[in-house]
Amino acid sequence: MTAATTPKSKSTAAVLSPARTKLCLALLVLLGFSLGCSEFVVIGIESDLATELGISLATAGQLISVFALVYAIATPVLALSTGRFRRYQLLVCYSIVFVLGNLVMALAPNFQVLFISRIVLGSVSGALLAVGVTYIPELLSPQQTSLAISVVYGAFSVAMVFVTSIGKFVADTLDWHVAMYGTLTFAVLICGALVAFMPRAGQTDFSRAGGSATRAEHHHRHAHLFVWRGVGLRFLRLRDALS
Repeated sequence: MTAATTPKSKSTAAVLSPARTKLCLALLVLLGFSLGCSEFVVIGIESDLATELGISLATAGQLISVFALVYAIATPVLALSTGRFRRYQLLVCYSIVFVLGNLVMALAPNFQVLFISRIVLGSVSGALLAVGVTYIPELLSPQQTSLAISVVYGAFSVAMVFVTSIGKFVADTLDWHVAMYGTLTFAVLICGALVAFMPRAGQTDFSRAGGSATRAEHHHRHAHLFVWRGVGLRFLRLRDALS
């Protein structure tokens, strides 16, 4: 197969302007931050949740542990079972579920509904992040890819510090629902922007016209490494929550 018949599946970065490439990278970093906010927002407001919902602090803590448990189980299952689907389709589907999970969490009238929302969020957060980071090797050079991926995961970790502190302040000053409304609003904005601006196709999509399957398989394997890294971190957090 000649270079003429493989249109630089180079596809993604080659067809994006430098400005849009930077925008896509920024959105992926903000996605990591948004996912972290959705996971950790309950940490700073546990006592408020326990008081208003009439539950113990130990029961409120289940909102954290169930997220970590579902994340650890669902993320590799989704990563291994959705390889035949196009990446952009997965991005859209996961984004919709993520936003709906945040909506249910923000509007939850009782502990049971809030618990269900945490299951929904835990089931899709890891898969959404894994899909997102598969864009990075196509947007940047190989020398820059590892650093960019670290920044995305770093944004996830930064969110834990930020949202626990701000969430507690907002809950004490206004109401715990306001903290969750903020998380929901941020999720809607970031997911909407991702759906609007991320490339529709790339190297992870097998070309029916004879594209480079080898390259696509390489990026799928690359994504699986990100998945297992995230799962390992979730098991550590789950162990800490249960200890």
